Amino acid sequence: MPTAILFEPQNLTPYGPMTLLRSVGELRYGVYSNVERARRILTDMDLQMWVRPLLEADHIRKYPELAINQDSPEQCLFLNAGFPAWMYLPALAELAAVKSGVVVKEGCILAAKSNKPISFGQRFYKQLLNLEHIQCDHEDCNYHPHWIWDYLDLILPALEFDLELWKQDNNFLSRIPEETSTISERNIFIHNTAQLGRYVHLDSSQGPIIIDADCKISPFSSLEGPLYLGKRSTIKSGAALKNTVIGRICNIGGEVKSSIIHPFTNKSHDGFLGDSILGSWINLGASTNTSNLKNNYGEIRVSWDGNNFETKRQFLGSIIGDHSKTAIDVRLNTGTVIGPFSNVIHSDFPPRSIPAFSWGNGTHEFDKAMETARRVLKRRNLELEETQLDIFKALAKDHSAFLSY
Repeated sequence: MPTAILFEPQNLTPYGPMTLLRSVGELRYGVYSNVERARRILTDMDLQMWVRPLLEADHIRKYPELAINQDSPEQCLFLNAGFPAWMYLPALAELAAVKSGVVVKEGCILAAKSNKPISFGQRFYKQLLNLEHIQCDHEDCNYHPHWIWDYLDLILPALEFDLELWKQDNNFLSRIPEETSTISERNIFIHNTAQLGRYVHLDSSQGPIIIDADCKISPFSSLEGPLYLGKRSTIKSGAALKNTVIGRICNIGGEVKSSIIHPFTNKSHDGFLGDSILGSWINLGASTNTSNLKNNYGEIRVSWDGNNFETKRQFLGSIIGDHSKTAIDVRLNTGTVIGPFSNVIHSDFPPRSIPAFSWGNGTHEFDKAMETARRVLKRRNLELEETQLDIFKALAKDHSAFLSY
C-alpha cells in the first residue's frame, strides 16, 4: 500500500487566525474537512500527516489512526493540505509515470512523489521543490486558494464534490415535507433524522442544500443553496441562510450569507454575517453585524500579523479565530481580522485587526480565558485537553511561532 503524507504549506500567514489552533487540513468549507475528504477518496493509501510541531501532540490525540510527523518511507507521495482533495487524484495521475517529481501550481506544491526518504522538518519543502517539475493540465487543478478568504469561493464546488461522498454514508428523505416550499427540489438532501418546522423555504436552484443528521430547522426559515447544515445544528425561526457552510452543533439565527462557520459556534440572534469565516467556540452577541462591502464599493484591504494585504475582493466580512466573543450590538468593519480568545466589546467600530487574547482595548488574561473555555466546553459535555492547553499557552506567549514550521 503506497504512503501519502498530507502536509501543511510552508507559510501559514495567508491563513490568518484560522490555522493558529488547527492544521490547514482541518479547515472546513464543505461537508468535510480536507483531512476527512482525503481519507474518503484515498482509501487505497496509507495516509499520514505532517503538521507544525506545536500541533503534533494534539493531532496524535485527535487522529490516533494516522501517523503524525514521521519521516517518509523510501517511496512516498506528498499532498498539500491547503489544496482541496479533489485536486489530488488528477495530480497523482500526472506523477504515476515518473519515479520522482513535483506538481507545482502558481509557485505552490500541489503534489509530489519521491523515491528517496525525506525527513520531517524545516527543509522538506525545499527538498520537494528540487524534484522535477510536472504540469497538471486537468481542469480540477486550475484553481488554487492562496488566502483564507479564497475558501469562500470553494463552497459550491466543495459541496458538489462532498455530496456524493455524503450520500454513500447517510440515509435521507425521499420526499420533502408537504408544508415546506421548495425551488429545485431534486437538489435538496435532508437526513432522515433532521426536523423541519412548518413553512420552511428551501431554494437549491443555485446549488445543493444538505441538511445533516439531527438538525433542527425552526419555522419560517429561508435556506438557499449552496448550503450545508452540520449534524445537530439548530436554525432559529425566521433565519435566512445562503451560500454557507455550518459545522456541527451550531446555533444560527438572523441573516448569514456566503460564510463558513466551524463547529460549536453560536450566532443565535438577529444580525448580519456576510462573506465571513468563523472558527469554533465563538459566540456572536445579539445584533452583532458584519460589514462586507465598503461604501465606495472598492476592493477590501486586510491587516494581519503586522502586514497589509490586498484581497482584490469587493465583498469580505470578518475572519474570527476560535474562542472569540462579541458583545451585543458590535459592528465589525469590512475585512476585520480577530485572533483567538478575543472579547470584542467596543461601542464603536473596533479595530480591523485584533490580536489574540484581546479584551476590548486591553489584554484577556490567560487564566480567565481558560476558565471561560472550560465552561464553554462543559456545556457540550467536553473537557479541555492537556494537548489543547499546551497549544493555548504557546499561542499566548508568541503567536508568530504558529505561522511556519
